[in-house]
Amino acid sequence: MKILVAHDGSPKADKALDTAAEIAGKFGGSLVVVSVVPDLCLSSEEIGAEGCELVSRSLTEEAGGAMRKVQARLTEKGITAELVVKEGRPADGILDAADEADADLIIVGSTGKHGALRMLMGSVSSRVAEYSTRSVLIVK
Repeated sequence: MKILVAHDGSPKADKALDTAAEIAGKFGGSLVVVSVVPDLCLSSEEIGAEGCELVSRSLTEEAGGAMRKVQARLTEKGITAELVVKEGRPADGILDAADEADADLIIVGSTGKHGALRMLMGSVSSRVAEYSTRSVLIVK
């Protein structure tokens, strides 16, 4: 069983990660952890291309730091995982990563770190559950 878990550095994502690790341990599954850096530069007119690049770089570095923490957390539990960082709309990135990994199960937290994005794009977990052709577990 291959399990893809979405992680954005939030406490709910940590719970989703713990759940994924537990399921993988019980059923001999493998983990793929994906972090999707949201593209907040929907229109670069206001901050310019340089500002957009700065925001994107900062968010990517933040995601990299979160993934290092994920790796340390999993290593403590004796679990190895493939770590993936993508850029774009979070739900789309999660779905794409699940397809690329041929995941049997997607696990996401019920709410994430980027609450302001919810107004723009809707709940990431809801979009993943609605549009996925794979089983989705939403962890509260």
